[in-house]
Amino acid sequence: MNATMSRSWIFTVFILIDLAIVGCVVWCVFQHVPVRKYFFPAVLLFMLNGAWLVVMTVRKTPPRT
Repeated sequence: MNATMSRSWIFTVFILIDLAIVGCVVWCVFQHVPVRKYFFPAVLLFMLNGAWLVVMTVRKTPPRT
């Protein structure tokens, strides 16, 4: 991904990744996977996705003059 993405596309990608993480967690719950196996990876992925959103938004924001 590069800095030429529009803000709406950046936010759309962020939402899709969050929905994928939630979908995986829900799947794990219904498959009776122990919480310790998916909780911390899910939290880490949520945090990385949030950091990606911040970085891409800052890169897209034009500098002040």
